[in-house]
Amino acid sequence: MSDKDNKAVELSDQEKANIFTKEYQELCEKHGFQIIVTPVYIARDDGTFSTKLNASVGKLPKEEKK
Repeated sequence: MSDKDNKAVELSDQEKANIFTKEYQELCEKHGFQIIVTPVYIARDDGTFSTKLNASVGKLPKEEKK
């Protein structure tokens, strides 16, 4: 396969991100869980705050039936 053929099948970062998002959504739906990120504010000695992001796994919210 030539370099030209390889470039034809390479995906852009945006295309890779779209594929990842689609596959992640399918995985969440399959297992009923998602990754949840929650900010935590930590007081510092100098009177300011730092932000820490805690990631965890949680159940998907149930769909409301109409």
